[in-house]
Parts: sequence; structure tokens; C-alpha cells
Amino acid sequence: MTAPDVSILIVSWNTRSSTERCLASIASSVDDGTRYEIILVDNGSRDGSAEAGEGREDVRLIRNSGNRGYAAGVNQAYAGARGKMILLLNSDVQLTPGSLSALVRFLRRHPDAAGVAPLYRYPDGSFQPHYYRLPTFASSLALATGFRFLPPFARRFRSYRMLDEDFSCPRPVEQPSASCLLLRRSCLPPGSVLDERYPIFFNDVDLARRIAGAGGTMWMTPEAAVVHELGASTRLLGDTLRARHHLGSLVRYLQTTLPRALLVVFRIVVLADRILRRLLRREGEPPLRDVWRALRGDPAPLPDWDVRPWIVYFAAIPWASEAHRQHELARQLARDYRLLFVEPAGLGSSRRMSVEQVGPGLWRARPATLLPLGRLLPAVNLVNRRVAARRLRRWLDERPGRRLLWIDEDLAAPVVGRLGESARVYDATDLDWTFTRRWNRPHLRRALRRAVGSANLVLVSSPALPRHLPTNGTRPVELLNACDPERFRPKGPQAEALASIPRPRLGYAGAVDERAFDAALVAAVAARRPDWSIVLVGPSSPAARRRLDGLVNVHLLGPFPYREMPDLVRGFDVGLIPYRLDGLADYVLPKKFFEYLAAGKPVVTTPLPAFRSLDAPRHEAATAEEFVAAVEVALAEATHTGHARDRRKAALANTWDARGAQLRTLLEAIGGR
Repeated sequence: MTAPDVSILIVSWNTRSSTERCLASIASSVDDGTRYEIILVDNGSRDGSAEAGEGREDVRLIRNSGNRGYAAGVNQAYAGARGKMILLLNSDVQLTPGSLSALVRFLRRHPDAAGVAPLYRYPDGSFQPHYYRLPTFASSLALATGFRFLPPFARRFRSYRMLDEDFSCPRPVEQPSASCLLLRRSCLPPGSVLDERYPIFFNDVDLARRIAGAGGTMWMTPEAAVVHELGASTRLLGDTLRARHHLGSLVRYLQTTLPRALLVVFRIVVLADRILRRLLRREGEPPLRDVWRALRGDPAPLPDWDVRPWIVYFAAIPWASEAHRQHELARQLARDYRLLFVEPAGLGSSRRMSVEQVGPGLWRARPATLLPLGRLLPAVNLVNRRVAARRLRRWLDERPGRRLLWIDEDLAAPVVGRLGESARVYDATDLDWTFTRRWNRPHLRRALRRAVGSANLVLVSSPALPRHLPTNGTRPVELLNACDPERFRPKGPQAEALASIPRPRLGYAGAVDERAFDAALVAAVAARRPDWSIVLVGPSSPAARRRLDGLVNVHLLGPFPYREMPDLVRGFDVGLIPYRLDGLADYVLPKKFFEYLAAGKPVVTTPLPAFRSLDAPRHEAATAEEFVAAVEVALAEATHTGHARDRRKAALANTWDARGAQLRTLLEAIGGR
């Protein structure tokens, strides 16, 4: 079999769309009969990158079970390459028509050239400076520290990056990027192209140094142009891991080129620079222990297949309570992200942090609480949260990926900026300060201001919430509560606990307390209509129970598991939301409203502000007399097919799936993907 002129070596890692564009661009890059073969090595991708080359007659596919790194992947492809020339081609590069032929012609016309790179362009067509000189001590300091902003080092940095050079005509380049680099095979060692001690970064720098040491010259030519997306794979590492890999590989390179004394100076200066960055709270910086490992020449382990971004979700309720907005949104987010659900700290102390996986893409963390009473004492909360953040970050650093911080619990505000997050979301599910004693409210209000003030995106579960929140310059976005209409479908079993309770049954599912629940209103309605059964499902407070004492038609069933709630709701004739209008919770839009509607039940509610702009069927009443009249109308409608259809339709317009789709769009807009 005739050997091809060029072997094209491509390594992919979770870059399917880029890989598809790259492969599609190759055929038109040849306009002179140049023969080529394509060898695609996939490093254990889980996004279908390997499938991009599967079934193509012009592609030889090598599948790895895990991520072996870029250098190892190139060497794996090189071992089977038959071409007289070797093209290193990143999966995020698209060749333009005739570009490969132009590179081949250049090497044929310049027998002294060891390799040649094209002119790089960004996707918008602008010039991409992707040519370098070999690193020196000064340029390495400029690259690794803030020294590059100081005039003497700034000049060295620009010279290293060749930012002031002319690339309008062919010219030698000490170190052209290997994103697209055509090499003469006779200038390469027989066994491997790249040194695998540099798994991601600086392998092309080491290659250029070795070629130069052997007397070879590298070139670039503008006669060939390519489009480079830049970093399609490396951005998946996240800022923290990418920074460690880059610094660790740079140090490995300097270990082979610098005298020992200069390397010691380099390490001291870089360490001081990183300590200063930490003191200044610069985002995206690796922990100092990782900086030290990198300065010893350890780039870090290669990440495995799951490179989806992380959402670190500080929730106001535990995972086991299962019935709330937080759980529904967490499950929605876990479809496209890896989500770490961090439970709230209790009043006690626990030095142990535990993390366990509770679903696909979903982990629950119980953070360490070094000191007791953190929910009551600001200084203690600050210490506990910072300790928790340090341990959580250590856990996350071992599972690389970009991070988004989600705050649902105001007291979690001290973790802001301590998890290496690239963006922050504040979800106003409730007003936490309304759940505590008056003397503790200033503590929680300060935490609320900090949490909202740090957010790139503020969400509200009710249209009545924004006026209760501090401002931070961004307009809150309504991500309203919703329901799972399949769980609360009208047809299905009814709870046995209701069998002995006579109809009509007016049902309420939720906390029976004095904060939100209007026990006085319910008692007055029950007294006026003793022929109605009022069924209250949920935990109750002593004060609320005292208001309902002696009313034989009020049935306090206590709490039930959320999985049994659909059976209970199906046994109601009317769903009630008797919330106080002068209390601390009249800003809410209860998700039980949509659950009642999904089950086809008419709803009678007090006129909560959140309902004013909501287009959904309901009956509103403020006084006991109005409530009785509204329930009578609701009971008359209860079995009417048309009304039940309208209620179900309103529920289907307010599903958690719809909220999840809205949420994913919002997160993309703030760089959450």
C-alpha cells in the first residue's frame, strides 16, 4: 500500500461538535492531490466525540477507556502513522480550503524547514497570535506572575508572545503552537513525538526546543490559514485545575533549561505572587498546596470523563426532606451539571464532613461545623463556613470542572469567593430572617445583603419577593415555584388516612403554624360550617393547635412523606391555602397551589400578593364569611369537567421541567456552561 504524504493526528476529549467541524474541514484543505490519512484518538470522551469519527472511511479511530492526556494520545496515533509528514491537529481547529496543501508545498520548497504552522484566526476572522519564542527565566516569570504588568517584564512578555512581530509573510518561529503544525518526519524521533511528562501544556514547547537543539528550524506561512476556537478541551478543566497544570508543566520545562539557582528564585517569586493573589482574593486561583505541588513540577492528575461544570448548591433545608423547591431545582440542574447539594449547618458541632452520591450527577454534602451555635452567632458562623468551604474546595479540586456557586441559605454568604467559582446565583426561595427570633434577625439580614450583593443572577420564587430584597444592580428574575403534573395526576389512588373522614373535604398540605398559616381563619370557617371536614396535613405548632381545639370537623393528620402527598390531595374536594396576610410569609407563591391544580382540585386561597399577576384559576377570600362563600362556589365546580380541564392546563404550564429549561438558559447567559 502506498504511504500517504501526510498523517493527520487528532486527539479528542469531550469536544464532539469541534471534532465534527475539524474532520469536515479536512477534505477541502487539499487541492493538489496530496494523499493523507486521519488517525483520531479519543481519550475516553462521554459526549460522543469518538462517534464523530466512527464509520468514516477516511478516519482510523482509536478509543481509549480513559483520559491519557494529549501528549500520550499524539504518540499513540504516531505509532501507527505511515505518512512522510506528520500534521498535529487539535480537534478545535478547522482547516480552510487549500490550507493543508499550502503547508505541504512549503515543506517541499524549504528542505531546511523541520516544520511549518499556518496563520491562525479566531472564529470571527481576526488574527490570533499563536507564536512564541522559547521561554527564558525573565519571560517565564512574566508568564507565571503579575510581573508581566511591570514595564521591563512587560516588554519581555510581549517579546516572548511575539505580539509586535509581522506575520504577513513566511518567517521562522522558535515555537509555533502545535494546534496545527506540519512536521517533517525525518526530523522526529522514531518512537514518539511529544514528551508525555507534559500531558497537556508545554509538550509543544519541549518539542520545539529539541528540534532547535538538533539544528532544525520551524516556520509559519500565511499562505495557509486555519480557524482556531482555542481551548475547547482545556476550558473543561476549570480555572483552578488548568492553572495548576499550566504552572506545573512550565516548571517541568524549566527544570531542564534553567540552572538550579535560578529555578529556586523562580519558585520563591511565584509562590510570593500566589500568596499575594490569595490575600487579594483573586478568583480562580489554585489552593496554595496545589501551587506548591506545581512548583515542584507536578501538573496534577488528569481529569476523568465527567467534565460537566459543578454547581455547589448551599441549601436552606436537608436533602432528606425531599419535598421542596430546592430538591426539584437540584434534580433539574443535575441533568446538565454535576451538583453538590450542601446541607445547612445545625446548631451543634461536627468536625467531620461527609459526601455521598444520591442520584445521577447529584451529591449530598454534610459540612463540618467546627463550633456550635453558628446559626445564632455571626463570628461562629463565619469560622464554620470558612472551614466548610476549605474542605469542600479540597473535595472539588479532586473532581475538576468549572464551578458555579448557588446560595439558597443566607448564612452561607461567607463562602463567596472561596470555592473558585466563576459565577454566583442567589435564589430567593424564602426570607430566612423571618424564621428566627427578632434578636437574631439583624444577623440574617446582613447575610442576605451579602449573598444578594455577590450574585451575578438573582432568582425569586414569587413575583412578590423582589420588593423584600436588597438591590445589587441586577434585576431579579422570576423563576416561580411549579409542580410535577405527572406525580399529581387526577386519576389514581386516594390515601387510606382519609377514608373515615366524611366529605366534603377541604384539604391543606403544609406547616400548621402561626408564621404563615391562618389558624384563626380556619377555625372560624370550621365553626360556621360544621358539615365540612377540614383536613390539615403537615407538622403543627402548639399555638396553632390551641386555636383549633374543640373543632371536631378539623382533622390534624400530622406530617406524611412527600411521596404519599398525591394520594392525599386526590382525596380532597377543595384545596386550601389559608395564609395570613399580615404575617411574615405573605410574599410566597406556594408550590402546593400548582399541585392542587395538577390534581384537578379547585383552590381557595387568601389574596396573597404573589397571585395578583398570576393567570391561573382560583378563588380568593380574605374573611371567614368570604372564605365560606368561596368554598361553596369551589365545591359546586369540583366535579365540572371543563373547570377541571382548565385547572390541569394551568398546572401543565407551570412544571418543574419548564422551570429547568428556563434556568439552563439563564445560567448560560452568566457563563455557567
